[in-house]
Amino acid sequence: MNYRQLFRKVESHLDDIENQPSLKQTLGLIIESILADFAEDFGFTGARLYVLDQDESVYRLEAKFGEGTQAPLGFSIPRGYPPIVAVNRQGIVFMDLESKGVDLAIEVQLGVEAFAAISVGAESGYVIAFSIAQDRRDNADDVLFALSSIRHSINLKLAKEKLESIILQSQEIQMSLLPEGDVAFPGYDIAGRSQPAEIVGGDVYDFLPVNPNIMGIAIGDATGHGLPAALQARDVITGLRMGISEDLKMVKLFEKLNKVIHRSRLTSRFVSLFYGELEVGGHFIYCNGGHNPPYYYRKKKDRFYALTDGGMVLGPSSSATYLRGFIKLEAGDFIIMYTDGISEAKNSAGEDYGECRILEYARARTQLSPAKDVVQGLLEEAAAWSAPGSYVDDRTAVLIKRLG
Repeated sequence: MNYRQLFRKVESHLDDIENQPSLKQTLGLIIESILADFAEDFGFTGARLYVLDQDESVYRLEAKFGEGTQAPLGFSIPRGYPPIVAVNRQGIVFMDLESKGVDLAIEVQLGVEAFAAISVGAESGYVIAFSIAQDRRDNADDVLFALSSIRHSINLKLAKEKLESIILQSQEIQMSLLPEGDVAFPGYDIAGRSQPAEIVGGDVYDFLPVNPNIMGIAIGDATGHGLPAALQARDVITGLRMGISEDLKMVKLFEKLNKVIHRSRLTSRFVSLFYGELEVGGHFIYCNGGHNPPYYYRKKKDRFYALTDGGMVLGPSSSATYLRGFIKLEAGDFIIMYTDGISEAKNSAGEDYGECRILEYARARTQLSPAKDVVQGLLEEAAAWSAPGSYVDDRTAVLIKRLG
């Protein structure tokens, strides 16, 4: 499963939801669109929209889509039905006929054998259930990953509350998590810059002094943008700092963070994270958890090397495992890190800024300019490349340059 490509598809749906003038009137159209676009990815065969009745004792079948739903419109399910209780409590569930609390009599009337459901709206006034094909029941993590994002976006639109004060507080929290300035480390010039697409964003970077001779350097990207992504990024950095302070080994730290993200039910259910530890002598040990590969430039060879050793993004699979990579920086070598808000910035022709331009820019500027100017300039280059009105993602860059 290509999670980054999949989430791009999810994000297009989130944008559509945000642009709806009246979501209550177009909820059915959104369900039809989700059913069509994700049928192949997740095995969706049909969908049902339930509305909480006025007496709040039952959910009434308001509309049905696709194939397989045998029950007529108006079919009622008690509010106390265990799957309804579960989805209202958790926000999202994945069940089949063998799941605890499922009533065969009810599901047979509906013609359903496996389903994923989300609750949306104030007081969980709506439940949307998607039927799952028999041969796709092992797809639970991927289905929950996508639907949790869609559920969150629908809830935001239905609520019609900007929560500006909370967002501003979140901005203060996020800014407090970013380094106060560029780090000082003997023999190196290190800097980072981040530019959120909204007031807060899902990109993050950090400098973590492990001891006087070792500097930890991280860059990450929580899928999506805005407040939910910022909260997820905050949790990752907090967890990373705690793990470093507890002397957790790098691989164990990634596995632990992965399990924490996997249990999350925020809109951003995966995070790409790159973390490395730089020794004064130039040794750099790293782990790449599904992040855009940073590039190591070796001056003697005039060549870039992608830093890919690690594992998958954090979140989708609770059993993911990770490896470490190793390089050594000599005088004049550098490492450029970035998030996909830079590489995937699009011009008016739909062309990405791309890795090649990032590397060409870094090679040309790094030997001549301070690291802080290089990373700031890279953000400005991506902004200048981007077409007005095009999708804008959070943008972050970090540069490590060995002096001498």
